[in-house]
Amino acid sequence: MHQLSLVGGVVGSARTSPASNHLPFISANLEDADSRSGLIARSGAEVVLHAAAVASIEACATDPVLARIVNVDAAADLARQAKAEGAKFIYVSTDAVFNGRRGNYLEEDPTSPTSEYGRTKVSGERAVLDANPEAMVARVNFYGWSPSGRRSLAEFFYHRLLQGEQTPGFTDVTVSTLQVGYLVEALVALASLEARGIVHVASSEPTTKFDFGRRLADEFGLDANLVVPGRSTDHLVHDRGSSLSLNTNLATKLLGTPMARQRSGLHRLYEELNQALPATLRRLSITTGN
Repeated sequence: MHQLSLVGGVVGSARTSPASNHLPFISANLEDADSRSGLIARSGAEVVLHAAAVASIEACATDPVLARIVNVDAAADLARQAKAEGAKFIYVSTDAVFNGRRGNYLEEDPTSPTSEYGRTKVSGERAVLDANPEAMVARVNFYGWSPSGRRSLAEFFYHRLLQGEQTPGFTDVTVSTLQVGYLVEALVALASLEARGIVHVASSEPTTKFDFGRRLADEFGLDANLVVPGRSTDHLVHDRGSSLSLNTNLATKLLGTPMARQRSGLHRLYEELNQALPATLRRLSITTGN
């Protein structure tokens, strides 16, 4: 799903419309050039947050043609539309544009993707900025609650630990994962500042997935001993890289404040659970089937 920001509110867009009418919604299939034609103009958007993607490494490897259509062609088309309409365009990219051999990557470091997903996102970044030089590319790694309950690293640990299941946490993978609420707030602020080009919008505190799982358990009052050390090479078919941390000095300079650290992000996640946000997201995501 991508979101198109309107004066006084937000309008959403995806292939199928949610049954809930809590916000304005435009149905569009990004795989179809005709379906996405004029989408930005129809929305009346001042800021376009383009978060739609074929984001699974496995799915991109299985269907690289579809991945390129969505991650590159559709993104460039919408960036072009945004430029024509005078709307700010933000393309959500990923730390997977790097090979993960070094970490602490700067925005200007050469990209080195090891997966088809990473390659399509690199191509998408370039296509967006070629089509709309005023656009912003936000490289991210984030977690939060999702309608399915199965989309993020945090949900993986939470649901397994809640059931008392022993859960592997990778000691050989370091990421700068950021709680999604902080991510959205940073993107809104950067849009208001007219930031352009590539910006790493991530946590200022890198973490291994093992440490992240243990800290989540502590925050939620679950058994941290159920999170056991593991190695990604023993569990994953596709290599994702080990040291994928992103340097956030540029975001800090632009925003005038450091990006959130892990403790505050996990606390916010816990507060959202207490506010029944996961249940709310499930209700809002029910589609009409159109």
